Amino acid sequence: MRTRSLSVLALLAFTACSSPSSKGSSPVVDDEEATGAPSDPSEPLQSPKYRVFEGGKVVEKSNVDARNGGFGDGSGARGRAADAPGAPPPLATAAAAAGEMDMERGVAPRQPAMGGGQAATRVMSGEWDDNANYREFMKYLATTPTTRAFDVKNRRFIRVSDVDGMPVPNCTVTVHGDGRDLDLTTTSGGRALFFPHAEGFEGGTLVAKASCAGKGDVSFNASDDDGVVELKLDGQRTVADERVVDIVFVLDTTGSMSEEIEALSSTIQRVAEMLEKEKVTGRFGLVEYKDRTDPFITRTTPMTKDVKRFLERVKEVRASGGGDMPEDVNEGVRTAVQDLAWSSTSVAKLMFVIGDAPPHLDYQDATPYSTSTKDASHRGIVIHTVAASGMDDVGQSVFRQMAQYTGGSAMFVLRGGAGPASVGGGDPKSSCGGTQENFKSGELHRLITNKVYGALTAVDGRDKRIAGLGKDEDAKPCEERVRPVAWSR
Repeated sequence: MRTRSLSVLALLAFTACSSPSSKGSSPVVDDEEATGAPSDPSEPLQSPKYRVFEGGKVVEKSNVDARNGGFGDGSGARGRAADAPGAPPPLATAAAAAGEMDMERGVAPRQPAMGGGQAATRVMSGEWDDNANYREFMKYLATTPTTRAFDVKNRRFIRVSDVDGMPVPNCTVTVHGDGRDLDLTTTSGGRALFFPHAEGFEGGTLVAKASCAGKGDVSFNASDDDGVVELKLDGQRTVADERVVDIVFVLDTTGSMSEEIEALSSTIQRVAEMLEKEKVTGRFGLVEYKDRTDPFITRTTPMTKDVKRFLERVKEVRASGGGDMPEDVNEGVRTAVQDLAWSSTSVAKLMFVIGDAPPHLDYQDATPYSTSTKDASHRGIVIHTVAASGMDDVGQSVFRQMAQYTGGSAMFVLRGGAGPASVGGGDPKSSCGGTQENFKSGELHRLITNKVYGALTAVDGRDKRIAGLGKDEDAKPCEERVRPVAWSR
């Protein structure tokens, strides 16, 4: 955490080739809106759980005196200048061309504070998919060796389909070879990302097998740079009539995160509205994380179907604490992956990590983010990361790696009330239905809602193409690109 002041970001305007320009402000959810959310008594809201640093170790507690750092009281510091977010290389390149980017740091220069104490609850955002632009990501990793946690060469998409060709979500796939086995779980689209070197395989010929909709197995070579492994089962899949999706927010709640916390309520409300219209049940969970010097490291709101009560809990969260730049991201991610009750029958399991600071890489007794990321991948949990403006190079690298390894996207948000004319950056010389071809933009709730909706549509196999397979999407003409799904009702 670093303190910051509200500011207007002077960045290039752009329109994504797949998304229209954002219009209007994202509303702040008031009490009436929150009470209109569905309340499901089958999985009620439980009391929060805490992990604190005490006596030189991390311990669990049922209650913590979290005044000025928790529910109901305390206020978030608003003293940090709004640096530009941790965006991928094309963002830095374009902004530098416009004379607005500090290339050494990879962020925009500090801007003057807004006058009059103007509050900014509107958080604008953009997105970069490192699997859709896999080759560009490999080049990026080559420049960040100090924070490179995974060897993601020889990527494989293991795609599981039933006898009718429909994707099979939540299917356990066992990869065998080199004298060892590895279990992976397919995501909503029936796919499991497999990186042989990161998982300890040497390559060569491997076997993937599954028995979740009938049985099937397939041999494949893991030595090629990139490819798809088609695992066809001889039975028909079974998908429950009531579709359930698990959605967890892992949120940095230190003092510089006020705007993101304020925006989260409206984001959850929008997601809940979409799920209700799509006749899908949402299970929501929250992990707040801070640092070891704060009253608590993590505070966990267990999974619940009671959206009304969950929203009330989220609205009570306050930003406070921190003090240095790194935070205990490792413990936040570990808690979300390992301690929350993820459902084995949900059609999609999605996790959104939102923060503005890198993890403490100096905590020798911590479970590293790389271990938790692998665990998430093995369990079919897709991690989408949201880097708030001001994130440094280490944080950018960590957040992008977590997203890429699990098949998620690396999003970024711009603080200070940035409007439609200042929502991000990119190459102004390119055109793909607008002024920018590499990034998608929108308000934060729009991107997150689209991610949830995209996971749901994947269950029905509406689009089986894989973005970035064989060629990066940003290297293709616009008409040939695999466009992400957007919810527009």
